Amino acid sequence: MFYLIGGNYVICTLNDLLFPVEIRDEPMPSNSEYSKMVIGQINGGDFKLNQCSPRYELVPNAEIFPEIETILKKRKIKYRAIYSHVNNVRFYVDYIIEDPRYAYTMKGTKDKICPKLTVMHSYNGMTKYKIIFGYFRLVCSNGLTIAVEEMKQFNLVIVGKHTEAIKQSLITLNQMLEFFVAEAAIIIAATTGKYELLGGRMVANVQDRVKEVLEATKIRTVEYKGRNTVDDILSIINKEANPFMDEKNNLVNLGYNGKVNDWLVYNAINQYLNDSKRTIAAPEVRMETDSKVLEYMLENA
Repeated sequence: MFYLIGGNYVICTLNDLLFPVEIRDEPMPSNSEYSKMVIGQINGGDFKLNQCSPRYELVPNAEIFPEIETILKKRKIKYRAIYSHVNNVRFYVDYIIEDPRYAYTMKGTKDKICPKLTVMHSYNGMTKYKIIFGYFRLVCSNGLTIAVEEMKQFNLVIVGKHTEAIKQSLITLNQMLEFFVAEAAIIIAATTGKYELLGGRMVANVQDRVKEVLEATKIRTVEYKGRNTVDDILSIINKEANPFMDEKNNLVNLGYNGKVNDWLVYNAINQYLNDSKRTIAAPEVRMETDSKVLEYMLENA
């Protein structure tokens, strides 16, 4: 079952990502770089996903996502997965680690985040194969990037381009999870420490801070139907700084008591960037912009 949530970005099931796919010869005369086709079986028939050269190495989703889930299960790591795709050719899975041993709550609040593995893959080369460690903020169901320094320190990004590199990445993932389970306290303290740094910075003029960050990170502001980017972000901040009713009509109080810090500003911009009603940018583009926002705010109080 498919659910369109913005542009051509679709939430789906694992089976929807595992359709048969193969490389065939291009029947028409062509240059070498266009002599092959990637064909998937979609809606009961052939569907061309990519035109490529003989150098292209196809790694089907069936050899990636089920294998990753097997690794998680063998490690007895409780998770839930969010599957999505763009045009049946770019694929994304968020594995939210729900084990309470690895959850983290921002100090002095009820604002909880959980570790998350994001896996990206594509059949057209437009999305590089990656496994990225991050966080998932429960109150808004958005992904959060980790500061670059900690990413490098704990090797929390795995990249593979060719068949053998992708197969090796599964071995590396197993090692990453083994290290994470063994050293969870150290990794969580280091990776969330930057979030706490933002949480400790109170913001006197919220509107000015939002405008500053947007301008510095080159996020385009827009106006439509009497609304604008800055006002939308301020609305998110004000909502989370105070008790509010969620979509299920439950009262939510994150414990900020009306006070605004850089953590709330960062998260409001994050939510704006990830709102599929506002943007058709691919998830990796959103993640890259979010990382720029985090790094800027960490370096510029």
